Amino acid sequence: MTLVLLVCPVAGEQTCEVHVGDQEVGFPLDKMELQALCRLAGVVNDPTTSHVNPPIVTPVRKAIYDFLLDHMVVTAALVRQLALGEYRVRQVGTQGFFGDDGQGSEALFDLLYLAPTQRVYHVQGSHHGKIFSLVTGEAIVLLTAQTRSDNSGKGSVETQMAVYSRLDNPVLATLVKVLQPLLRGAINEKLAGPFLAVHRLGELIAADPEQVYKQTETISELDKAEVDALRALLFPSPSPARP
Repeated sequence: MTLVLLVCPVAGEQTCEVHVGDQEVGFPLDKMELQALCRLAGVVNDPTTSHVNPPIVTPVRKAIYDFLLDHMVVTAALVRQLALGEYRVRQVGTQGFFGDDGQGSEALFDLLYLAPTQRVYHVQGSHHGKIFSLVTGEAIVLLTAQTRSDNSGKGSVETQMAVYSRLDNPVLATLVKVLQPLLRGAINEKLAGPFLAVHRLGELIAADPEQVYKQTETISELDKAEVDALRALLFPSPSPARP
């Protein structure tokens, strides 16, 4: 079943009709701004590939998980320092970031929608490869997060990603659609990669927060205020005892 949302514009603005083939994906269509919906529609109405990744559980408190997403420059630096990946990231505006994975792909991630349990990113990217010299396109990443806790009370975050891509080259897009079982995984891996790196970093934080923080202190280019904020999350001060 396909869900169709027709957004009625104000005078002088365009109309954006969003078609979502899988209602279970749960895009917050009624809460997104018109401009964001138009960018969403440009990808999800006729995607080259689409994939809903299985849920993964990151064993850190949601406040830490959100910090890693909100401060991708810090996260990418730690990912490199701890040999989890080669990502290099710079901040773009207040809610976007430009990333290079060190393997021929680079992309601008723009946060279209933010809520405590959902984030919707628009991605504009390119890949330089051996088979195709240059591939460009757009993508939408829907990240849904739920807080979990185990029997001991330790918090964790369960996340699920839905990834939609739309290649700019129509001939290549048709080829990818035909060969989707073979190529979808590669495209999905590229787009989900930064968020999977956040997950792997979260696992290391849960295992040894002191070691991760020590590595943070050795990275000279990081903003001190961000480093201090991370420290406060990793080692929260105990609440004073009530009289």
